[in-house]
Amino acid sequence: MIEREGAIKIYSEALGAKGAKGRLVRVAEGFYEVLIEIQGKLFTGLLPIASTVILAADPEEEIPTLEVER
Repeated sequence: MIEREGAIKIYSEALGAKGAKGRLVRVAEGFYEVLIEIQGKLFTGLLPIASTVILAADPEEEIPTLEVER
C-alpha cells in the first residue's frame, strides 16, 4: 500500500516521466497530487489518474507462504 507522503515512482506519458522519483501528497477528484523530482528540484503537480501510473519506490516485503495440512 502506498502511504500518503510515501516515496513513489511516476510513469506519465504527458510528462514523459518513466520512473521519476516523487512523493504522493494526496488522491483527489481524479488526480494524484504529487511532488515530482525533475533535474534535482521538487515540483508540485496534479496528474490525471487515468493516464498516470504510480508505484511504491520500495518493493513490498515477501510474506512466507504457510502450508496447511489437510
